[in-house]
Amino acid sequence: MNDETIRDFINKHSCTFAKTYADICPHEYIVKGKLDRDDLDDFTALVEYIREQGFTAYYKSRSGKYYIIDDHYYWTMGAPVKDTTIINRAKLSDYSLIDNAWIWHGE
Repeated sequence: MNDETIRDFINKHSCTFAKTYADICPHEYIVKGKLDRDDLDDFTALVEYIREQGFTAYYKSRSGKYYIIDDHYYWTMGAPVKDTTIINRAKLSDYSLIDNAWIWHGE
């Protein structure tokens, strides 16, 4: 996987806005269960890529692996790869990375 294949995968699928977190952590997500069977391997490859090529940062007190491409950063919630069901993304313009911690501009 590389940035081009990530773009292809992301552009192929619509992201859902996380309404529950709109006021505290605005972001979107892709749900594994809504993908075609043909896309499941790419979903898993992206999860692995984020974890292998991403960088460690914190949101609140939670450590996670993040990967930046274009104007978004991507992350998962840390479950084992086979159990991961969501890939999250947020606009870089909504957050700042300060001392290895993500700060939402709305806070």
